[in-house]
Amino acid sequence: HQHQVSVREHAALLRVRLAERGSATFSELVADCGHTVEIVARFLALLELYRETVVLFEQESPLAELVVRWAGGTVVEAQADAEAARSSHEEEEYG
Repeated sequence: HQHQVSVREHAALLRVRLAERGSATFSELVADCGHTVEIVARFLALLELYRETVVLFEQESPLAELVVRWAGGTVVEAQADAEAARSSHEEEEYG
């Protein structure tokens, strides 16, 4: 039995986490995920943030660790954007 997860909620979480830290590896960003479906949702959330041009991806070589860098403004702006996304009535679920 798989539970559904919100890609939007994961994007909001990652938005704030990356704004606070500046950068993180993909492994660090999914370390607190308890299920595979949550890891997939985090990856989809990162792709959405990339599409919004608020994160950058760096990878030294094929299959090397993926580093995600924040490029979307201040922590305060990220928190406001995350809260706005969480309160949106458009829910995108995965799973």
